[in-house]
Amino acid sequence: MTNVRHNTASAIVFDEPHQNVLLIHHNKVGLWLYPGGHIDPNEDPAQAALREVHEETGIHAHVIGIPAFVHAAVDSHPSPWAIIEMTVTDSKVGEHRHIDHVYICRAPADAGLPTAQLDEVAGAHWVPLDGIVSLPTPAELPELIAEAARWAKAH
Repeated sequence: MTNVRHNTASAIVFDEPHQNVLLIHHNKVGLWLYPGGHIDPNEDPAQAALREVHEETGIHAHVIGIPAFVHAAVDSHPSPWAIIEMTVTDSKVGEHRHIDHVYICRAPADAGLPTAQLDEVAGAHWVPLDGIVSLPTPAELPELIAEAARWAKAH
C-alpha cells in the first residue's frame, strides 16, 4: 500500500425535490462520479467541494448541515457527511490514496442544467436516483448515494 495521501473534497448534490443527483463523467477514470477534487491551499474542505461542483458543472450548490460547534472565538465549518479513503492512480503521481471529505449538498430549484467543464469531465447530468445502477461507476457509488439521499431527505 502506498503512503502518499492527498486530501480531497467532494459533493453529492441533489436537486430540490431530491429526485436526481448531479454526476459527472470523469475523463481520467472513465466513470460516472459525483463532483470533487483536491483541496487547494488556504481552502477548507467545504469550500473545495462547492468550488469543484461549480467548476465541473456550472451549478451553484450549498452544503446541507451546520457546524457541529460554534463559538465567537473560532471559525466553525460544516462537518463532512463522510470521510472515505481510497486508492487512486494517475499519470502525474502514480498510485496514491485520496482522503475524501464528502459533503451532501442541494442545488437551488432554479439551478438549471449542468454545463460540463470538458477539460476534466466528459459530461455532467442530473441523474434519477434509480438510474445510477445502470451507469459505469465505482463499486461503492450507488450505495453511497442511496445512503446520502436517505440522510438528505431527513435533513
